[in-house]
Amino acid sequence: MVMRLEELPKMYGPETLSLMDRALEQAWRELKRRGNVVDANAARSRLTTTIVALASVGETDSAKLKRFALNASSRASGL
Repeated sequence: MVMRLEELPKMYGPETLSLMDRALEQAWRELKRRGNVVDANAARSRLTTTIVALASVGETDSAKLKRFALNASSRASGL
């Protein structure tokens, strides 16, 4: 089961959670559009992990979060 972003600790404010959620949803739509999702739970988990890791070090640009999450997911999938 994949943890939803709103279940994260209160260390993230509402604005940060919102931009993380937006980045996750946009990355997920892009990944599905590409048509190369074999294991949806694993793919969303990789996207979420990357976005949370970047946000935890201060990244707040949702476009960058999306791009880096997609890149990490592609590398993990061998694409």
